[in-house]
Amino acid sequence: MGLREYVIRRSIYMFLLVVAVVCFNFFLFRLPTLVLGVSPVDLMISEELRRNLTRDVLAQLYTRFGLVPDPDIFDWIYMFWRYIVNMFTGNFGISFVSQKPVMDELMARLPNTLLLMGTSSIVSIILGIYTGVKVAADPGSRKDVSAVTVALFIYALPIFWLGMMLLMTFSFYLPALTDGFINFPLGGTIDYEVWVSAKTDPLGSLVIAANILHHLILPMIALGVGGYGGYFLYMRNNLIDVMTEDYILTARAKGLDENQVLYKHGLKNAMLPMVTIIAMTFGFLINGATLTETVFNWYGLGRYIFESLFILDYPVVQAIFMIIAITAILANFIADLLYGVLDPRIKYG
Repeated sequence: MGLREYVIRRSIYMFLLVVAVVCFNFFLFRLPTLVLGVSPVDLMISEELRRNLTRDVLAQLYTRFGLVPDPDIFDWIYMFWRYIVNMFTGNFGISFVSQKPVMDELMARLPNTLLLMGTSSIVSIILGIYTGVKVAADPGSRKDVSAVTVALFIYALPIFWLGMMLLMTFSFYLPALTDGFINFPLGGTIDYEVWVSAKTDPLGSLVIAANILHHLILPMIALGVGGYGGYFLYMRNNLIDVMTEDYILTARAKGLDENQVLYKHGLKNAMLPMVTIIAMTFGFLINGATLTETVFNWYGLGRYIFESLFILDYPVVQAIFMIIAITAILANFIADLLYGVLDPRIKYG
């Protein structure tokens, strides 16, 4: 099977998987209605308030959220059809809490999530691969043992705990000890005062960017450190395994310099398993880091997921779940293609 046939086959499989996820997403967040007969409207209003509302007001409320009171089989088919059409046109409905379109709420938070997740992932990937290569060149040495010990310790750290320690150190103790010279925000994405004053400042865009960067440093360190340990261990172990292969011994027998053997032959092949890991990492960028964004009160999708689950805002949770699933499927598809392109030994079939 050639590359073209493989792409077509994988595309069909990916489409069927997306359809399955869409169907699962529809029924998952309607289980209370299916099993218990509890409508989302029942979760939004109390029983006492419901008794005081007229039928017309209740009907308008159901219509606004695309619901049907006491649905029968035909109502379920109609709602499922509307759900399919809306999902593939980017219409995720209205938030139960904010009463705003879910897509508008998501797009307002998406840039902040991509900024935080993108910067922390890039930093952790680069540092993890670089240090992994350096210590793998001399396995078993004191440098290697020390680096592995530190990486395992970092890998085992709960990120939310690390985030709280960073806040305690750099936003509480150090500002008090240095009389405010070292001072990082306790949370948030931007200071409200800066946002207001920057509107009348000719250099307002730069001031806003600097303030966002100031807020970004601590959560980026927390996520970057948390991810670094995994990338380092993957890179080190992959490269050590590759350096024992026969073609590495052949390259050394030809008299190639050790750096050429390491970087030209070893690193290129050790990076192949990393492609899948990195692709999946960027595939999950959009869902944000729920615990980290919550700890640092970062205005992103991760914190939005937590808040929506806590207050049972089903349209929001359903939309984010769908987006996460599709991006993960796409990332896996891209990783499969890259893996085949980078490694000519792989046969499509």
